[in-house]
Amino acid sequence: MTENWYLLLELEFEPNPVVDEAVIRQRIREKQKFWSSKANDFNHGSEYKNNMLLCKDENAIVADIQNDAIRAEMVKDACEKRYGLIDKTLKRMLKSELSEETIKRVADKNKFDLDVVKERMKVLNIKLIQSKEENYQEIYEKYYKKKPQNADKYNVMKVFFAPFNVDNFYDFLALNTTQKNIQNLPSDNLRQLAKEKKKKEFYKNDAISSAGAKLCRQCEECFKDEKEKQTYDQYRGYIKRKELLDELKDLYDYIGEITPEIYKKKVGQLTEILKNRKEAEKLIAAFCRVEKIPLALPVTETSAKNKNIKICRCGCINDISDGRKVCKRCGMPLEIKCPKCGKINDVDINVCKCGFRFENLDKSVALCEQAEKAVDHMEFAAAEVHLADAARYWKENERIPKIKARLTDLKQRVGAVVDDLKKACRKKNYYEAKKYYESIKKFSEGFSDPVIEEEIDTAIAEAAKYKKIAQISKKESEIIEACAAAYEKCNDCPGIKEITTKYPPQEPTGLKISCDVHTKVNVISWTRSATQGLIYYNVVRKEDAIPLGVQDGTLVGRVSMCSINDQNILPGSKYFYAVFAERAGVFSAPLVIQEPVMNLFEISGVKIAAGDGTLQFSWEPITQNASVMIERTDDTGRKTRLECNSRKTFVDKGLKNDVEYYYKVFLQYMIGNKKLLTKGINLSGIPTRPPLPIEKLVVKPGEGSEFKVEWENSKKQEIQFFYSTKRPDYLPGDIVPLATLEAAMESLVIRKNTDASGTFRYEKDEVIYVLVVAVRSGSAVIGTIARASRGGAVKVKSAVLVNGKIMLGVDFPKNTTGFVVLYRHDRFPENISDTQATRKYIPLKQYQYDCGLVIDSNEPENYYFSVFAQYKIDGESDYSEGTDYLFSNVSKEILTYSISVKKKLFGENQVILNFETDSKKACLPAIDVISATDRAPMFKKSGNLFYQIESQEMNGPVQISIPLDKKVPRETYIKPFLRDENLSGRYVLKIKLGSDHKIS
Repeated sequence: MTENWYLLLELEFEPNPVVDEAVIRQRIREKQKFWSSKANDFNHGSEYKNNMLLCKDENAIVADIQNDAIRAEMVKDACEKRYGLIDKTLKRMLKSELSEETIKRVADKNKFDLDVVKERMKVLNIKLIQSKEENYQEIYEKYYKKKPQNADKYNVMKVFFAPFNVDNFYDFLALNTTQKNIQNLPSDNLRQLAKEKKKKEFYKNDAISSAGAKLCRQCEECFKDEKEKQTYDQYRGYIKRKELLDELKDLYDYIGEITPEIYKKKVGQLTEILKNRKEAEKLIAAFCRVEKIPLALPVTETSAKNKNIKICRCGCINDISDGRKVCKRCGMPLEIKCPKCGKINDVDINVCKCGFRFENLDKSVALCEQAEKAVDHMEFAAAEVHLADAARYWKENERIPKIKARLTDLKQRVGAVVDDLKKACRKKNYYEAKKYYESIKKFSEGFSDPVIEEEIDTAIAEAAKYKKIAQISKKESEIIEACAAAYEKCNDCPGIKEITTKYPPQEPTGLKISCDVHTKVNVISWTRSATQGLIYYNVVRKEDAIPLGVQDGTLVGRVSMCSINDQNILPGSKYFYAVFAERAGVFSAPLVIQEPVMNLFEISGVKIAAGDGTLQFSWEPITQNASVMIERTDDTGRKTRLECNSRKTFVDKGLKNDVEYYYKVFLQYMIGNKKLLTKGINLSGIPTRPPLPIEKLVVKPGEGSEFKVEWENSKKQEIQFFYSTKRPDYLPGDIVPLATLEAAMESLVIRKNTDASGTFRYEKDEVIYVLVVAVRSGSAVIGTIARASRGGAVKVKSAVLVNGKIMLGVDFPKNTTGFVVLYRHDRFPENISDTQATRKYIPLKQYQYDCGLVIDSNEPENYYFSVFAQYKIDGESDYSEGTDYLFSNVSKEILTYSISVKKKLFGENQVILNFETDSKKACLPAIDVISATDRAPMFKKSGNLFYQIESQEMNGPVQISIPLDKKVPRETYIKPFLRDENLSGRYVLKIKLGSDHKIS
């Protein structure tokens, strides 16, 4: 058989296989376009390229599909591949009818889609027995009792809605606009609306603006992504359902019964919320059952199978007995062809069987409304963005080409004029703007923008009023004041400049420029001009020459006060400044200083981390023409200049613990051929032996948004907890400044239950990494890093060899469609894109067929597996966090060692290491013996190299004698480690019972 085109092109093959040539060719081009855009995809790029080659010959594909014999074979093969496992499971049950509870169990256990199972039952002539009794308590808890995520947080915001007479973020954003169905807009558009609303409407310093600005900020947070928007929508649905059902209960308390009229009305209202009449009836029945409210259902309402009733996506209930095809409220078709598979669906369903999410249609419709609004206001760039987004969600939306045609026509006729109009308004050249506005009206019949029109007319009228005052005034001060006011209202008001040019402002005096080396700014100040009236000051900066005019250099700013900070400067560069007084568009002569200004920035962000006899310095990045110099003063007052060749960090070694050292840190700049030194900053540090890292940290999900934490801290050290959404780069045992950690991660507050356990809350449904550190003298010793999540990742239960292959047993999330398994032999893969790892993709059906994840490999090595669950969001593949699992396919050699000290009265003392193994013949790998004081070293890095043992054969116990210097400090411990850490999967070093690591 040829390639199965129905599966490859995702064409419908059952019950009516697609044979239409136009549909087939259109689908081939769509898939070619998609494969081409994803050809470089790391996970499926090679597959997409291969598909493009397979579908190169359109005529051959059409011929295959239109050939009856080939088509029948392809349909049979497609049914077997897509439904084979479901059919096999249903046939194996040997029953002609199955209950709804049974098929739910079958679907849940095998991760089948419940609707697909029901369809296959129809094909196999298996009767579905509907459930006679609903689980009313479960429905009651789900839709009425259980609070959604972040409900308390959203409830707090109600007090801020009161001044605006709204009760939700959508109605708040729609205030003072003509936008409809704003709740259907994507999250990024809603965020943009919130930002614009805060900028245009809530910029004043009053109570209303304060409340409005706060709501706008909350909108930005609430709609930061589609997931957060969905959370808010679930909250709104919960509030609406609860209010409606509470009202139903109140009505029963008042009149003692639920009349048919009340029932019908409440079912209709609930249908508009749930967009499903059957679910609405179930919820009211469950609510009344649990709340013990008698409910006698009207005969006409006991079934939700009224074929003359269709629910629109807007929630409106439509009676189609009169042949109605569109919604009576919003005008949307009541039946829609799926843009992906072509199937006709009722408009109120959420997801087509092919996986297309119909909520995308709502977004597309809402974006078209945004685009039309933008076209009406001649905002062509915004309209193009909205149309592109609308097409991305629903390409076949009929409104898109109509709006696009209107947009193209307007752009061709008045596009350049619209740009000139906006530019003129920004510059307050309103007479010029009025000409452009009239020109647009002439070319675009019916165009009107009341907002712009009012802005232009108001500015011109105000300017004309002040101009008239200037013309009739006799005093110079009154003339200038009126001209200045007219100029501020309208910069191109005719006749104003001719008047003000006769009275140019005097230049300011007393120019002073100071360099703030710590905040990295130049502070420019002056004495105000003696000229009366409204004066602005234009500050201009220029390198290597004095600015001669306002346009001769870079404008630092235009201010009415007598000082300004210049932040956009480089260290070591020479700058000249000039200040021009401006009144009504007329400038004074410049106020300048003849000598240039040069700012030599001080070093910033210096942090010190204390270690054992060391102090580690770090600082913020410095410029290329600078280097760091450090001077140390010890407790005797002796100064030492330290050699620092690094541009990022420096470690001062060989210091005394618990003694304070004082430092001065300079920056040395190379300016031309000269070396210039800054004054430097002073700081101090105290070296100290760092605390032990916390080795055990376990985080488990609790109830709701709560997590349980357990740790070990037997030394009663000071510890702190931090978290981040990205895995930290630190390793256990690393020492970092506490300030650095506080800047890089979020502090985590633990409510302690005991000295070694507690809880914390995290509302968001995402993976976080929790880190515990031991703190001393401003330094943090990194401990264990734990991953915290409510679920959504694969759980690897086991790994066994089956028929020479490795089989992984796993639990996985319900929405999983496949698995990506990565493995290496040296360490765990870094992430799903680790190119050094061997990679295998396993579809869900393959997993179900094999009853596990089968890896075709059986090398005598350690297998470091990372398993990722694949799932689909809006038709695009996404992956869970990886779950690591080590499977050792080699037998480990246990090497038992003992440590003893042989002391001599005369001669050299010795440390005796004795290694034993149960094997008759083995190999002792290369060993590094590490020493530390006060405790046995935990890692190789946590001590000093004491002795090295080379690899050698073992035909029995091996005894190693190590010379012991009599000057070895007291409380010294030693411990052997494998020199090659990659051998940790083959060897285990274990101290013999009764032996001790202590040697002095």
